[in-house]
This record gives sequence, C-alpha cells and structure tokens, in this order.
Amino acid sequence: MNTKSGTLLFCLLMSTALTSASVATQDRGDLRLVFTSTQHASCPTEPGSACDIIGPDGELYVMDRKGADQMRITFDSVGEFAAQFSPDGTQIAYFSRFPPVGPGLPQIFLMSANGTTQLTGTGPLTDTGAGAQFPDWSPDGRRIVFQATLLRNGTFTFRDVFVINADGSGLTNLSNNSTFIDARPAWSPDGTRIAFQTNRDGNDEIYVMNADGSNPTRLTFDGHADQAPDWSPDGRIVFQSDRDGNFEIWTMDADGTGLTQLTHTEGCARNLDPAWSPDGSMIAFSSDRNFPTDDCNQLERGIQQVFVMRADGRKQVSLTTLPGESGSPAWGWTKDPE
Repeated sequence: MNTKSGTLLFCLLMSTALTSASVATQDRGDLRLVFTSTQHASCPTEPGSACDIIGPDGELYVMDRKGADQMRITFDSVGEFAAQFSPDGTQIAYFSRFPPVGPGLPQIFLMSANGTTQLTGTGPLTDTGAGAQFPDWSPDGRRIVFQATLLRNGTFTFRDVFVINADGSGLTNLSNNSTFIDARPAWSPDGTRIAFQTNRDGNDEIYVMNADGSNPTRLTFDGHADQAPDWSPDGRIVFQSDRDGNFEIWTMDADGTGLTQLTHTEGCARNLDPAWSPDGSMIAFSSDRNFPTDDCNQLERGIQQVFVMRADGRKQVSLTTLPGESGSPAWGWTKDPE
C-alpha cells in the first residue's frame, strides 16, 4: 500500500470512529440531574428554619446539567430522597416512607424517569421489615444495592448492605455485619465491587467489597468521618469527609491512594453527597456554603443547594437557590419522551 492510500484509509477509519462515537453519545440522550427539593413548599429563608429536604416536603425534581428546565416529578407530600437514574435512563430508584400514612418505614421505590408511572404498583420494591435506603443500580440495570436498617432487640440500630433484583426478587444480605453500621453502598462501573461506608473501625471509613459481599477492604485511615462514596466511570472514588474540619469533597484512587481535596470552604459550611457524572467530566454535590449557619455543631443547619464542579474541582457553581432547600443530586442519561 502506498503512502497516499494508507493516509486515505486512516482518515476513513478515523471518520467512521468519530461518527460512531457521536451516534453513541446521541443514543444516550441528555445528561441530567435528579435531586430532592423543597422549593415548592413556601419555606422560611433563614438557616435552621428552612424546610428540610429529608422531611415530608422533600419532592423529586429533574433539571439539565446547567440547572435549566427544573421540573417537579413527585407530588405526594411524603418525602422522596436519594434518587438514582437507572443506567439506561428509563427509571428512577429512590426511597420514601411506606405506608405514607402513619409512622411507616423508608423503602425503595421505582418510577419512570419522567415521574409519570410508579413501576412498583401501589407498594415499594423492598419490604425488609425494617426499612431500606440509598439505592444504587448495578451497571447492567438488573440489580439494586441499598442499606437496610435492621431490627436489633426492638431498636432500629444496625444497618447492613443488601442487594435485590430490579423485579423485587433475590433479596440478599451482602455485609452481614450485625455489630456495626454499613451504609451508603455504590456499585463500581465494571460491576465487580461495591464501595460503602462503615463504622466497624470506630468512625466512618470507606471500604470496598466484591459484588457478592466477599473480601471487604478498608481504603481510608484518617480517624475522621469518610462517607457517601461514589465512582467515576474510570474507577476512581469521590466521597465526603470532615478530615479538614468541616465536610469537604475528596477523591481517591480505587485502592485508597491519590487523595485529592476538591472543595475548600470555610466556617461551618458542609459539602455533601457527591455524585460523579457518567461521562466523567463533572461532580455534583450538595452544599450550604451560600446559606450557612454559624452553629458548627449543626444544631441549626444551613440551607443546602445543588452544586456542580469539574472533576478536578474547578468552576464550582450552584444550580439551585432559594426558596427552599435542594440536595442529594444524582446524574443520568435520559431521553425526552417521544
């Protein structure tokens, strides 16, 4: 093959590859966020008195990656939290109290991505007898991992990490840790591991385990609270930690090395619930830095809002603001309804 023919063939191959990548990106739809907010609830605007997103006024909203087109998708005045898009963008998993009247317990529910259809009928996906919280999808969309509050001696004290099939079958306890609290599980992008937080070492630390619950391995060793892990598409981990005095967002490699602090707020501000975008370019999180409290013991809480930043911590921008509190963001690819 002569040089001219070789060059032409290379250009054709590159053009085909770029076209395929473009089509694949278009097929995934739009990159959006789902989050909990009380912006509809006529809330007070002073820290410590605003409506709490984990209370009955917390409803689910969606918006685009720049904060535009904010749309409420639940309307039941019960409170929905920790929503997660399914990998194909067609469903949302979240937890809410069930039954909605009376004391109830948190359970996992599934609904369509636009909120129009409750996919678990009139009840929840889970029925653990003691609650289920903080769902996360397996990369293939077939299973959901979550934390459950187990009943011990009549008191809801200890939590284990469970997995369940997306059709409600196959409930399995993965961590079987009857003494301590295992919580906030997050599935790795290759589906082989689950990151979670646990206090089995005395304070909250980040661990990973195999997807079947075997080989739990500690990643953080700092004596502070390391919590709420989430994965990047290439296998790094983002989490919240108060090792800097107040809660900040950090990243690390999957083996616990390469620690990097991304947020640097002052005073009593909290940066919480980080979520890595599925294209790896951005991290969403909750922060009360714009509406903080002077009470660092958090007896009077600041008002959280949803922020995004580049994956390296640059360009931190708030996507929501008053009225109300907004937080617990999660990313997903969603297509507009046809």
